[in-house]
Amino acid sequence: MAPPPKLDAIDRRILEQLQHDARMPMEHLAERVGLSAPACYRRVRRLRETRAILRETAVVDPQVMGWTLTMIVLVSLEREGSSTADDLMRKLEAEPQVLEAGQITGEHDFAVKIIARSMEDYDELTRRIFVEEEHVRTFETLVIYRQSKKPKIIPIA
Repeated sequence: MAPPPKLDAIDRRILEQLQHDARMPMEHLAERVGLSAPACYRRVRRLRETRAILRETAVVDPQVMGWTLTMIVLVSLEREGSSTADDLMRKLEAEPQVLEAGQITGEHDFAVKIIARSMEDYDELTRRIFVEEEHVRTFETLVIYRQSKKPKIIPIA
């Protein structure tokens, strides 16, 4: 894996601004960070090339699309061999209803954030990705019924 790119104060200001509005015209971005538009464009292109900017996306409200339930699922495996964990991670990455997944420390092996349209949809999803998975020992579901802060912006120090 390549080392992270070296970022100066202007790069950091660019990243902070783009997290708030990735569609901001280059002229406005340049003005906000104190550069000419061509110099700002070159920096943004370098930030993309060095993968400081991973991607630019639209953030869609799941409720608008009918995804009324959001859950965190804590998963424990029977054994923690690297191939077992890798297999589950590949399965989770392929599942569109899995928003985030990570291997964690502590009592459980994975934390998985999923969305579902209904409890029936949730049941079908968990059967497919956890119950039918031979290496999953247990899973515990925590339903998010109110969200106080939606993750969007990474603090730029």
